[in-house]
Amino acid sequence: MDGLLIGPATRRQALFASVCAFAILLTLALAAPRARDALPGIAPFMPMCALTVFTTSSIAAFLLGARFAATRVAMLAALGGAYAFTAITVALQLLMFPGVFARTGLFGALPNSAEWMWVFWHAGFPALVIVAELVRKRLPASPFARERLDARGWLLIAGPAAVAALLGVLVTHVDLASPFRDVASAAPASAIADNLAGLVICALNLIAIALVLLKGRLRLVLDWWIVVALLASLVDAALNTLSIERFTVGWYVARVFSMFAPGVLVCVLVWEVTTLYRQLADEHATLIRASARDALTHVYNRSYFDEQFREAFERAVRSGQPLSLVMLDVDHFKHYNDAFGHLHGDACLGAVAGALAATLASTLPAPGGFVARYGGEEFALVLPDTGADEAAALAERARAAVEQLGIPSPAAGGYVTVSAGCATRDAIVASSPNALIEAADAALYAAKQAGRNRVSHAGASFA
Repeated sequence: MDGLLIGPATRRQALFASVCAFAILLTLALAAPRARDALPGIAPFMPMCALTVFTTSSIAAFLLGARFAATRVAMLAALGGAYAFTAITVALQLLMFPGVFARTGLFGALPNSAEWMWVFWHAGFPALVIVAELVRKRLPASPFARERLDARGWLLIAGPAAVAALLGVLVTHVDLASPFRDVASAAPASAIADNLAGLVICALNLIAIALVLLKGRLRLVLDWWIVVALLASLVDAALNTLSIERFTVGWYVARVFSMFAPGVLVCVLVWEVTTLYRQLADEHATLIRASARDALTHVYNRSYFDEQFREAFERAVRSGQPLSLVMLDVDHFKHYNDAFGHLHGDACLGAVAGALAATLASTLPAPGGFVARYGGEEFALVLPDTGADEAAALAERARAAVEQLGIPSPAAGGYVTVSAGCATRDAIVASSPNALIEAADAALYAAKQAGRNRVSHAGASFA
């Protein structure tokens, strides 16, 4: 299973992603004209946003790496690298930002170190998404190159992380000029054009979006949400370029979208994991149900009987309710097999089991009862909350149902029949599961000794 993230997008998923994309663009249209409007300053807002971006990006990188390990889809590894790069650059930007942890920033930060880490963060993410799109078809998960693909795939994750760390070293050792120009007095329309760094970042986001649309054509769930994340990154970069001053409308909205860009994919990944866990649980339950069935007759098997009968007996002891057990055996089944062969014998057992199950389903007075193949041509009916008289009547109906099948038999009587033995645990007299089985088996033996094709009841209780 490749998973839902790289599976085809449903109409509902595409609609939801489209609504998110429209909301992002609408926010940009509303916030851009007021990007420079000052708002009350909240000093912890920037560190909180950076910490959120670091956390969500780290989670996204981990989950994408895990998906790559399971699917060997190189694109997932490249996207994991994009988020690993984001996590490290935003962490370094926060640590180097003046006044957060130290007056001039940590690691010997220079005056413009934090600004350059912001540029690397916002330019690196769309650039690495472009790389992810370029390796979409170039690194197929070929079984003949699995080891090589593993190494190259993990390099797509570790490489960007290492580059981010090296860029951190660069900006703390080389005194670079500020990447932003002072555009406080410039018209909003010219603010982006006057800031080359912001223009390049916006262009990279647009190129990445175009490449996803051209190569992926929005076929996959992943394509839709990568476009949404890139739109959030584009809005973040555009608003920051329009207003580089802190505590403005543009600055606050940009920080919100900086958190949204990695956060949206984390939500999708967590949703995928939750869905896969639910599917796994359903498959496990189906497997358990299948393993409890007898392959030949499709009723429950002996293992299921041993477990469930003991539990039913313990419930009967606790509740003081009766529990009945009917043991049935196909009469002269060895002669039937010898006369018609094992294939016909298997079909005969299947028909008998079907008649017993149908009888039980239509006449069981209390829920929780079941039919099981006890062994060979022998079957068991477990009847919770069923007294001796009711069990005897149900056993007689089951016997008659088998006889009415009209399966030809070489034995006396001309048709396949069953003998049945009933035993009931009384509500007062204590017993054990094995004692009840032995009592029902003894009653079955008595029915056979009395001439077969009949029901014998061992009594109301057994100690």
